[in-house]
Amino acid sequence: MDFALDIVDRNSLAGMTFEKATTIMNNIYLSLTIEQGSFFADTTFGSRLHLLRRAKNTETTARLAVDYCREALQWLLDTKKAIAIDVFAQRDRTQDIHRLKLLIEVTPISGPIVPFTTFIDVV
Repeated sequence: MDFALDIVDRNSLAGMTFEKATTIMNNIYLSLTIEQGSFFADTTFGSRLHLLRRAKNTETTARLAVDYCREALQWLLDTKKAIAIDVFAQRDRTQDIHRLKLLIEVTPISGPIVPFTTFIDVV
């Protein structure tokens, strides 16, 4: 049985619950937070978002972040766990100049759309 992850705080850190996972949130969270190449069982698993930590908060960085998210979540489409993935990047320089907000919506084969929000700290 897979235990569900619960997003604990604003920094998108997750904590394990003892409830059964009913959505693909675990898949989304792990795909985006594990650095690509660091998972021992599959070096293609994970995302390249960690490469943007030292990037400037520009439109190019936002486009790269969207591309990296889509790349990390592509396996959900390939394995037929999801039918659509939408990724949007927000550069809200008025609130925090060093933060890029990513809004992700995954439409699974069955069930409601799973929204996921994460932040990338940039310079």
